[in-house]
Amino acid sequence: MFWNNKVCWITGASSGIGEALATKIYHNGGKVILSARTEEKLTSLTESWIEKERLFILPLDLGKHDELQCAAETAYKHWGRIDVLINNAGVSQRSLAIETDFEVMKTIMDVNFLGSACLSKAVVPYMLNQKNGIIAPVSSIAGKFSTPLRTSYSASKMALQGFFDGLRAELFAQGIHVNLIVPGFVKTNISLNALNGSGKKHGVMDPNQASGISPDKAAALIMKGLEKNKREIYIGLFPKLRLGLFLSRAFPGFLAKMLRTAEVK
Repeated sequence: MFWNNKVCWITGASSGIGEALATKIYHNGGKVILSARTEEKLTSLTESWIEKERLFILPLDLGKHDELQCAAETAYKHWGRIDVLINNAGVSQRSLAIETDFEVMKTIMDVNFLGSACLSKAVVPYMLNQKNGIIAPVSSIAGKFSTPLRTSYSASKMALQGFFDGLRAELFAQGIHVNLIVPGFVKTNISLNALNGSGKKHGVMDPNQASGISPDKAAALIMKGLEKNKREIYIGLFPKLRLGLFLSRAFPGFLAKMLRTAEVK
């Protein structure tokens, strides 16, 4: 089996897609390194897991870039390799650009882009030594086209796309794969935990999020995409997102006009 005995490091593993991936990979025979800011949530999540020897909990805050190199070394030393890194941790936004504090903009970029990029850079040397590995950053459909109330979030995901597209080309000859995960609507707490202009939690579930695919289904699709080495893995693309993606490529001017009057929540 693809996942059997693979060492998989998952950030943002305490809830949503990260939690579902951690659980499925573990139950498919993988060895999992689980990271999130709150250790207690990770401990609670894995309480019923029987084979604790296939589990390593490593608390981590992706916004603290100076700690990521040390974290990567700790993760690597636990089993002597890192086969898969899934950069899932992130934070969204629900505020007009003009009403968003600079510190909120910086936090979003620090976590979503710089945290993911810095952690990946720290892990790459170990994968180069192994001569193989998978890096799977979780982006968003917002990384393909931007909408109101998500300006900084979209910027962070577009930066993610650019960085990892380049990294994929740089590492191809060394046997390291970079597979970008592009979620649309998945039923997680991402909108509840999104930051408003002052940095407080939005606290409202988006209707589209509420009707999205389950984290379990998202995780299954992601794992299947990684097994097939898909360059980009799209999940939860409902019809209007597919339309937006098509228009962004074929008729960007028309999409821009649509977004001016779109009712975005």
